[in-house]
Amino acid sequence: MRILNAHAAGAIGELPVDAAAPQLWVDDDFDAPRALAIIEDFRSAAAGDPRRCPACGEDNPAAFEVCWACGGSLPP
Repeated sequence: MRILNAHAAGAIGELPVDAAAPQLWVDDDFDAPRALAIIEDFRSAAAGDPRRCPACGEDNPAAFEVCWACGGSLPP
């Protein structure tokens, strides 16, 4: 099993969004259940209420740790 583009989100704008999206490649069917669990964890991390940046007031997705607008740290 291989994870591709794990850190490519920062390249969005230089690369098309679909080219920078994370990819999970399964080489062996034995790894399929584990791959599905990883995908579910990824999806659930992105779900949740937006987090408001205390520095600039911008709403950010729940999974963000740093504000997309100003780069400020987001509260847990």
